[in-house]
Amino acid sequence: MKNSVRFVISACLVLCFAGVAFSLEPDVDWPEIFDPDRLLTFNMELTEADWQTVINDETLDIEKPAWFWADDDEDQKIYVSVRRKSGDPIPSILGGSDVKISLKIDINEYFCDDPMDPDYPGHPNAVSEWHGMKKFSLENGDDNNVLTEGLSANMHTLASCAEGYGHDAWRTNWVKLYVNGEYRGVYVNAEHLDKTFLIHRDVYVWHETWLYQYRGEYDFSLEIGDDDNPRSPVVNDLNFLPLAYEKSNSPLHPDGGLVAAPVGAALVQILNEKINMQSMLSMAAVNAFVANPDSLFSHQRNSHFLDFNPLNPSETRKRYYYPWDIDAAMQKPDFDIYGGDGPTEYQTMILGNAVFRAWYDQIMTDLINSVFTEANISALIDRIEPAISQALADDPYNKFGAMTLAAVQEEFDGARAWYIERLANVRSQLGIPEPDADGDGVADSIDNCPFTANVNQEDADGDDIGDACDRCDGGCLCDDVDLYLSGHLDFSDFALLGDGWQNSGANLVGDINGDESVDIDDLKILADYWLDYCN
Repeated sequence: MKNSVRFVISACLVLCFAGVAFSLEPDVDWPEIFDPDRLLTFNMELTEADWQTVINDETLDIEKPAWFWADDDEDQKIYVSVRRKSGDPIPSILGGSDVKISLKIDINEYFCDDPMDPDYPGHPNAVSEWHGMKKFSLENGDDNNVLTEGLSANMHTLASCAEGYGHDAWRTNWVKLYVNGEYRGVYVNAEHLDKTFLIHRDVYVWHETWLYQYRGEYDFSLEIGDDDNPRSPVVNDLNFLPLAYEKSNSPLHPDGGLVAAPVGAALVQILNEKINMQSMLSMAAVNAFVANPDSLFSHQRNSHFLDFNPLNPSETRKRYYYPWDIDAAMQKPDFDIYGGDGPTEYQTMILGNAVFRAWYDQIMTDLINSVFTEANISALIDRIEPAISQALADDPYNKFGAMTLAAVQEEFDGARAWYIERLANVRSQLGIPEPDADGDGVADSIDNCPFTANVNQEDADGDDIGDACDRCDGGCLCDDVDLYLSGHLDFSDFALLGDGWQNSGANLVGDINGDESVDIDDLKILADYWLDYCN
């Protein structure tokens, strides 16, 4: 009983200190609408007959009209279209209304401002965009669950740094969805790769940019670009498999047909000339890190690429790569980052090349030593947990085994443990040692004073904080968490912890465990001492 009470108290306190916002403020726009710390609530109303049609549509082509709004935004209901997306429903059998399906919401489907268009003037409550967005892709987490899918997607966002992509790769968060007043659960709100996506990143040029989506092996389609000129110069020049479009009856097939793939230095030269290889290899590295078995390198599908016009003298950008659909990630912590015994053609060609293999290893190493450290991943999970835990516990399709906060906490703890194990496994595959910030020979992941050398790991009061960095050395119990120095533990101590929430650095008042960060680990210690000893 005490553990469940402690969890509830900790969760409530985290909510207070984290300042989680659940409503959509009028000035919220892209990219804040994809803030992973913010749980938005989307609502749709449509006829029951139309909703049943959407649920049971296996063609994935039928669009139905619906009213759409966010919580606290009811006076701004807009007229949109909705359709079912690919992916298995939850549960896995269609029929009736008790399933959770992935959805595409098209904001401007019924908007028309062209007097020459036969649909003009469109529906009076249709809009051209909503908070800077034109489409939403709501993913149901069918292969694993919405927690692991959203976390994996956010790893790509973290990797938009200089050590990774070097460009803004992708953004995702979570939303609650109500349809006709009925709660349909938590969805991953994955940023849709469309013209709006490109415009937000200032990479769209009319008739001079082409965005493609991989549909399968040697198969991709033009998503954004000139339909009369669907083949970019780069698509034409990369005339060898697996990069080329294979079918000869398509305008995407290269002039002159396919040729044998170059090898060695010739491969390095042509790919570096046409592709931003940092972008491509970073996408491969992040997908491998989160153990995604259904990506471009691991399955030759589920990604996008953006080509620019190299014939324009002012255009110097090379092909960018973007991830997509990572709902199968975070299942195998020992996932082979090179493809193992069954590598795909991408892994064989590119990771089998010595230059690209070394580059890929360096990107992976840089990521796990910077944005993918255990501290950074834990901080991300710590921020997300209080924002979405209750919504996940209320989700009848959460795939967690139970609709309880305890089951949700178990999933979050499992995610933390998975990443710790995955970091160690990837380091082993790369042949690099675990980090040891204080150089005492004890890896940070098991060091009870990770920033203060203490070879012997002495811990006189048994609080899992080594004596070398403990605020109070030796059996002092409440003194460890008496942040206000009042002689007893009360809400003043929680307030001080809140003042320093998510700060990093040395000698922070709220850093109870000495890891140079004020986070949920410190909050849990404070709550534990309060319930056990200090009340």
